[in-house]
Amino acid sequence: MNKRGTVMLLASLALGVASLNAGSIKCDFPVLKSEPIYKTVIKKIPRKECWDEEQKSKVDYNLSKTSESTQGVVVCKKCIVTKCKVVYDEYKEKVLVGYKNYAKCGCNTFYKVSDKKLKSIKTTINF
Repeated sequence: MNKRGTVMLLASLALGVASLNAGSIKCDFPVLKSEPIYKTVIKKIPRKECWDEEQKSKVDYNLSKTSESTQGVVVCKKCIVTKCKVVYDEYKEKVLVGYKNYAKCGCNTFYKVSDKKLKSIKTTINF
């Protein structure tokens, strides 16, 4: 066997031995505590805001009774007009978005985020 073939054989054997020792195990770790996760959202509520404004409108009067139509005195009349606009009242609100569930494996503490409290966390440990 040449040198290259020997190296390939040794590499294949090393990989085979390593794969015999490598593995994984699936475990369920009990959750030690669950902390709620909140997100602050800004809510906008529309409302109508109205006010009165005084406006003047022109009224033209025709004072002539002859066939010639001539304009007479211009009179301003006061009118009260109500104007409105939409304004938004804002307020902040905390909304629950999930839970941070903590578990422990040996000396290591880890967590998994979920939308509800968990009783256990399923993980796969590779070795």
